[in-house]
Amino acid sequence: MAWLYIAIILLAIFAIYAFCSAPSRRGRTLELPRLYAHRGLHGKGASENSLEAFERACRAGVGIELDVRLSVDDMVVVFHDDTLERLCGQTSCVDAMTLAQLKTCPLPDGTSIPTLEEVLALVAGRVPLLIEIKNGRNLAWLCALTLERLRAYPGEYVVESFNPLAMRYFRRYAAHVPRGQLVSLSDGYLGAVLRVGAGALSHLMANFLSRPDFVAYDRRMQGVPAMHVQRTLHHTRLAIWTVHSRAELRKALARGESVIFEVGQGDDPIDPENPAA
Repeated sequence: MAWLYIAIILLAIFAIYAFCSAPSRRGRTLELPRLYAHRGLHGKGASENSLEAFERACRAGVGIELDVRLSVDDMVVVFHDDTLERLCGQTSCVDAMTLAQLKTCPLPDGTSIPTLEEVLALVAGRVPLLIEIKNGRNLAWLCALTLERLRAYPGEYVVESFNPLAMRYFRRYAAHVPRGQLVSLSDGYLGAVLRVGAGALSHLMANFLSRPDFVAYDRRMQGVPAMHVQRTLHHTRLAIWTVHSRAELRKALARGESVIFEVGQGDDPIDPENPAA
């Protein structure tokens, strides 16, 4: 009889995991754009998350993935890193500076860090947007201010975050906005959460909090069990990040996934004028 008890326990564990990792039912019918330029079409004189990179994506007719976080005076700025060191050569944290101070720190292409409002005005509905809510101080307030700026935006957009609490906010206060759960291998979470929490997040066990409409997964996770469960059990709408080659892009599109890609990376750069060719 021991085997029966073991089988029951294993079945119960799988049922709990299936419940916790399930996306929303709406996600099965969600139509995501096939292509998103990662932080815009940057390179060759245009910095990542710059207005020029976003303009290039608009001219190429591909969607835009971008990152938002707060300045110390609660302005929603479009910038990926916690600090200015990599792009601007300063060690200051973005959320410790006012917008006016951030505007004096040029990006590598000489332009200034844009606000979300500036990006929305530039894009003006020409291409779809994929907006990542960065984890940081006062996450709920960042979600609220981002939503406030998006309410009157006429274009197509979805939101995503590594933090399921950010997507829970949108589930509660803006359920009409399609929301996505970003996921990476557990090593990507270490330092932010304990090892057990990192393992749970990398297996999407917090999906019950936000019931995301899609999952955007790290390209290194293609063969892991968690993604197999999403594909075969939940039939989740998937997006893959970050694709660097035309060959990998074609494979992802053939699987029916959306692709978050970068231009000019690796040995087989994607042509921004015809990225799916």
